[in-house]
Amino acid sequence: MRELEYLKLLAKDYPTLRDAAREILDLKAILSLPKGTEYFFSDLHGEDQAFSYLLRSSSGIIREKIRETFGHYISETDEEALAKL
Repeated sequence: MRELEYLKLLAKDYPTLRDAAREILDLKAILSLPKGTEYFFSDLHGEDQAFSYLLRSSSGIIREKIRETFGHYISETDEEALAKL
């Protein structure tokens, strides 16, 4: 019975089989994309300057995610400040 409720909800966004199939293919394609860069730090004893630099420079994908999220809503200065938090 619940399955029918879910199908009705999905039918609002994907009214035809073709629409549903297209969305499934799009989602599968997104899942197969490579992940963004992730950094893992351990044993930082005595390396506070290097670690601080990495954090302040927004290494990895942080700036890209800020741009995706906020787009033109914040200035470049605010974007930089947010990335350094």
